[in-house]
Amino acid sequence: MTSVPPVPVLFVDHAAALGGAEKCLLLLFEHLDAASIVPHLATSAGLLADHARALGVRVHEVPLPRLRRQAGAPWRLVAGAAALTRIVRRERIALIASHSARADLYAALAARCTHCRLVWHVHELVRARLHRRVMCATCDAAVAVSAAVAAVLPRSDKVHVIRNGVRTADFAVLPKDRAAALRRRWGVPADATLVGQVARLQPWKGQRDVIAAAEVLLRDRPDLYVVIVGGDVFGDAVAYERALRADVSERGLDGRVVFAGHVTDIVAVLGALDVMVHASPAEPFGTILLEAAAAGVPIVAYDGGGVPELLADEVTALLVPAGDWHALSGGIVRLVDDRRLARALAARAQVTVQRWFDVRPWVRDVQALLLEVAARRGGQVG
Repeated sequence: MTSVPPVPVLFVDHAAALGGAEKCLLLLFEHLDAASIVPHLATSAGLLADHARALGVRVHEVPLPRLRRQAGAPWRLVAGAAALTRIVRRERIALIASHSARADLYAALAARCTHCRLVWHVHELVRARLHRRVMCATCDAAVAVSAAVAAVLPRSDKVHVIRNGVRTADFAVLPKDRAAALRRRWGVPADATLVGQVARLQPWKGQRDVIAAAEVLLRDRPDLYVVIVGGDVFGDAVAYERALRADVSERGLDGRVVFAGHVTDIVAVLGALDVMVHASPAEPFGTILLEAAAAGVPIVAYDGGGVPELLADEVTALLVPAGDWHALSGGIVRLVDDRRLARALAARAQVTVQRWFDVRPWVRDVQALLLEVAARRGGQVG
């Protein structure tokens, strides 16, 4: 019986740093079946490239510079797509999979030039109508990380909703020593109640709402602290962080609202928290919510975007109207004051994540789609 050779797939992601889409991609690399898919990665030099190499992925460092509102954007696009085209032909790539918004147009043009199949992995609520139309017209299939993401895409016949997964076993036992060390670093007493948000610093992640809610929360609660975990991962939020810190100072919350910056040890962060708050009014998915649930941390979140697809109000979390920071504050108070409710919600959320959002079925479904699309071609690029 003749064995089928593994399919060479070129994943494309422009980011040098590690955002949510990049962490998702690395998790996919770690669990792909090597007998079925040979992953290649086209990306910029940086952390994503380094981590992918450590997982044994063949990395091709390709400049994929910003296009929007940039002089010479057409020439940049052509040069980047030409570099991808050379990789496709040299490595006999059967399928291109785009994983970031900037990478999309480069990948689409390269796919068109090589007649290679294209899968568009959509990690965000795509606002630009032209981007949606071009990508849906060009791709052979689109993977939407939530039904909320899928709802804005014009070609529903091409769209497959495959929600991300997490390695739930990583969060089964929380490291008390590392968590305690983080609290000490943040200046939070061991017996204090700690509410935390974990998100990179971007206006759409809702840090301003968390600070507004904190002013109400901390007014009569000397034993309560709030930590904002997240940094300027992509180097585009310097002014925003400065404004957030000024807002905290103006409200007189210095020392009670702590900016932790970017922390890589998410398991320890979750171990340090008593309540997780999620304040993005239009969250495409929210992997951190699954991680918090897997860790048994009670959650209060806005009900926008894909969040209701992961959590159910009064069942596995408290969901409040998106953009209503007063309701957000009220939800936090409920969980802080009613520990029995907090434990019940957290326990049900933990079971739900373990049952429906583990990494293995997620990788299985993504891999099956990649192989199915590649098989439509009936061969590799020469």
